[in-house]
Amino acid sequence: MCPDNPDDPKAEVARIAADRAKYSGEYFHVVGVKTFLDGVTEAHTGWQNQDYADQPGYHGVERFNDHDKMVQLIVEADKEGMSVHVHSEGGGATHFMLGCIEDAEKITGDMDQRNVLAHLHFVTEEDIRHMAATGSVPAVPPLWTAKIPGFYDIEVKYVGEELASQSYPIKSFFDAGACPVFHSDYPVSPSFSIPISVFMAETRSLPKGLFDGVDTRHNVKEAITREQSLRALTINVAYAWHQEHRLGSIEFGKIANMTVYDCDFLHDDIEKVAQANIVATIVDGEEVYKA
Repeated sequence: MCPDNPDDPKAEVARIAADRAKYSGEYFHVVGVKTFLDGVTEAHTGWQNQDYADQPGYHGVERFNDHDKMVQLIVEADKEGMSVHVHSEGGGATHFMLGCIEDAEKITGDMDQRNVLAHLHFVTEEDIRHMAATGSVPAVPPLWTAKIPGFYDIEVKYVGEELASQSYPIKSFFDAGACPVFHSDYPVSPSFSIPISVFMAETRSLPKGLFDGVDTRHNVKEAITREQSLRALTINVAYAWHQEHRLGSIEFGKIANMTVYDCDFLHDDIEKVAQANIVATIVDGEEVYKA
């Protein structure tokens, strides 16, 4: 973890690279530098492109906001073969980071560093295109895409109905040619479920048993296909880690680690997918768990 606006970005990268050498192995590998750009919209701390609707003159918390230091951090990470992974919740944070990545790429000439921006609550169409153009990886949260009573009301209060209605894009990243990956933010967020992630990415709503009788569908134009979801959970993640040659798909020569579920994620009814259960886990080609 890199602190906000560090005095010496080069030294921070060197420290993390030393930890990578010390701790990395076959099943654990340090792939990059993590830092925070902002907080979250619901706490009034997400760094927005505009002022908060209920607080003129205030657009959120800018945690890491030194452009030159971020550019240096990205450049030094690139020298070590690492990416930079940022918490970027508000649109202002994302716009800042993409500008830094673009300037760093002018120095390194590396258009394949695969820096990651996670959460992406609010993103402009321009920055979605910019993310694809810079080869940046959007880490998106399908488990947060529904219109959850209470939480959505807070969003509307803080950023207005128009912006709130456009939150958490996913399809637009695919359409722009980016390589989205899914995240759950567990354990900070309580839910961690691959079946429900696939369900919510397709329906943009909560599954049965959660707020039944309430229409929780939200920003449905950003719904994606199940094949896209499976890619965001597998091969795209391996790509983000520069590990697509050995992880992320069932192919000869790759590590035989996989989880088997009791349904067909591509063809079964989506409600059945949401209720899917694990029946086996395979590690190095050996069954280590069986239901």
